[in-house]
Amino acid sequence: MKHKNNRSRSFFDEHYRLEKLSQHRDPLENLNERIGWEMFRPILNEVFYKEAKGPGGCRPYDYVLMFKILILQRYYGSSWK
Repeated sequence: MKHKNNRSRSFFDEHYRLEKLSQHRDPLENLNERIGWEMFRPILNEVFYKEAKGPGGCRPYDYVLMFKILILQRYYGSSWK
């Protein structure tokens, strides 16, 4: 039976992990470099624009961020069904 490594995480663990991924040519970084995501912002803002119903309420999520999530779900074949 294998036991989990209970080593405590240091402040820089995440940084080192991301740096190692970058050295191995992370596919997400490659995708981000090749696609100009901001070109979709005007289209997404136009399609999803909603008139405010009154003061207050939560701000909507960034449409470009949500679009990226949908693209990654399709790319990796995962979804919330």
